[in-house]
Amino acid sequence: MRFSLQEVKKTVQRGGLSLHFLRPGELHAEIERMIACYEGLLGAPQKRFSPDEVRALVGDYRLANCLNATLSAWYSWQGRAWAEVVRQAAGDEAIARLEAVGVTSPVTLRLALYHYVNEHYHGFLPADRRTPALQAFAASYGLSAADLEYLLALDSEDEALLVRASAEPPTAREVATLYNQWAFEAALCNASNVHFVIDCGLFQAAESGLGAIIKRLCFLARKLGVYYDLAYEPTLPGVAPLLHLTLYGPQDVTGLPQQYGLRLARLCRFLLGYSTAGAQTMQGSGRRPGRKGANLVSALLEASAVVHLSQRAYRFSLDASLLNLLPAQPNEENVDLDVTPRQSQPEREGAGVFDSGIEQLFAEAFAALERSRGVDGWRLEREPEPLLLEAGANAAGSGIQSIFIPDFALTRATRRIYMEILGFWTPAYRERKVQKLHQLQGRGDIVLAIPVEAREAFAAIATSFPIVWYEGQLSATDVLSVLHAHYDDFAERSALIDVEAVRARVLAEGLLPEPACYEALHCYRRSEIQRASERIVSGMSDDIAFVPGVGLFATRWMEHLKHSFVEWIGERGALSLVDVLRESRERWPLPGACEDATIEAIISLWPEVRINRTSIFAATVALATTESASEPLQDVVETAPVKRQVRERRPGYGRKRSTEETVQGDLWG
Repeated sequence: MRFSLQEVKKTVQRGGLSLHFLRPGELHAEIERMIACYEGLLGAPQKRFSPDEVRALVGDYRLANCLNATLSAWYSWQGRAWAEVVRQAAGDEAIARLEAVGVTSPVTLRLALYHYVNEHYHGFLPADRRTPALQAFAASYGLSAADLEYLLALDSEDEALLVRASAEPPTAREVATLYNQWAFEAALCNASNVHFVIDCGLFQAAESGLGAIIKRLCFLARKLGVYYDLAYEPTLPGVAPLLHLTLYGPQDVTGLPQQYGLRLARLCRFLLGYSTAGAQTMQGSGRRPGRKGANLVSALLEASAVVHLSQRAYRFSLDASLLNLLPAQPNEENVDLDVTPRQSQPEREGAGVFDSGIEQLFAEAFAALERSRGVDGWRLEREPEPLLLEAGANAAGSGIQSIFIPDFALTRATRRIYMEILGFWTPAYRERKVQKLHQLQGRGDIVLAIPVEAREAFAAIATSFPIVWYEGQLSATDVLSVLHAHYDDFAERSALIDVEAVRARVLAEGLLPEPACYEALHCYRRSEIQRASERIVSGMSDDIAFVPGVGLFATRWMEHLKHSFVEWIGERGALSLVDVLRESRERWPLPGACEDATIEAIISLWPEVRINRTSIFAATVALATTESASEPLQDVVETAPVKRQVRERRPGYGRKRSTEETVQGDLWG
């Protein structure tokens, strides 16, 4: 049972808040007496426990209440098992009698007694008749009156027994350090933000760079689910800049304050904890002095939180010495803040950590489209490099450059577009986000995704950026449509086509399959390939042709392949499409390197051959009839099968159903 900030012993002075943490050895004798008191009451009911006696052992009622709550991590009050108590009192026969009438707990026993009084005493039992009535009721189940009185109150708090969860009692030091941790967390559960100032010079000396430490800090914040903000403070020429990291507390975000405050406290302990551990390692390991720059401890210049108490804000200072009063972090090596190249594996793992489910669903949908070549050549990157904004007044202070970290980056060839998914959270969040986006106007490489319900909140920037409006889930196809509308560079890419080189390649190889046309013609869409191929075919229609689903091919090569195939299928007779595809790969090397759909599309071009489908699963290939054999090749070019475009699948949840309100007419009119 944790305690609140109001219960913690503290001092408020000149806008600053100071909590009373237990120093090494402080109150150890008093805590040991409290532990001895608890040990003496093990197995005893709670009605024998006196909170006033425990408070008297400490002397300070605030500290006593908090220490008493801290001991709940080892001691707790638990009710006794019903069957065990009845068996000890009256044996198995009494259990059988009670279960026969449905009495299996104190609640059902009280209900049975209520019915008994209603039946025999008409709902009222006078005090002078209470004892014989209880004796008669208890005797019917083989119980004594005293046992009945105990069983009726068995589930009350007074009858709960004291138990210890651990095998051994805690030490005074363990209790003191856990008290310090809970007091620290109680303060951050009431914080609006925690501000860190970091000297980047030590990281630059370690050759890790500013970008590496920024991405590492962001990864830790995302991993623990803490909202954050970054700013960059330039200093004098030749002097390393300062990095401002702001972690927003429960008072400034939505959600459950207690859970979020614990995550914020955990992250702060990680940042402070690595600094202390790093300093100790440097003193005893004999590392080179240059390695010291990779530790956050020596780079941390300032750390403080804004804590709210009784509707007023106070400054709560954090430092590395505070961590010495807190328990050691479990598995602390798993969140090492070392940002040197040898410790870059966690950063690669951070690519899979998302701030919200919307971002994760979008990334998964984009990956599905990418596997089917449906993303127009764009490559999605999670948490790209940070963007430094222009200096100006902001939340961190005057003359400080804000740092904007987009959610995604979309790269295609030399073009790089940054994408930010805006959420409809607190007003303070929206104000900070709009302030940063105002500084990004005019870049031309920012795309925003905004929920429909937040249209008014972000109206000030709606005309300054390409925007994807979404409701529920962000559609990857909608994002691609906006990218195509604002960043279509087909004309520039078309000018890069080496027409003569492509023609020579087609004539030399005979076939340039459609997948290879994407690269050769600098295209990303099938519609672009068809437009670009017109330049290749123009003036050489007798020698080169293009068919969707097949690609560019030399007409002489196609005629030779057709005659060879017709002769072969005429000798073999009708074959299943599966056998034709397999043997075609063995007989003709070039089509053998193509996909099944391409080979089938080539066969469909020839009027001498027909693909007959008896069902959606079975198909045969045979020579066509003489009546249809005279059809020219041009008549069937347009009927070649085309691969279906894979579309993004959208889940059906999140959509509101429209309902019509039924209005009953006037029945009396």
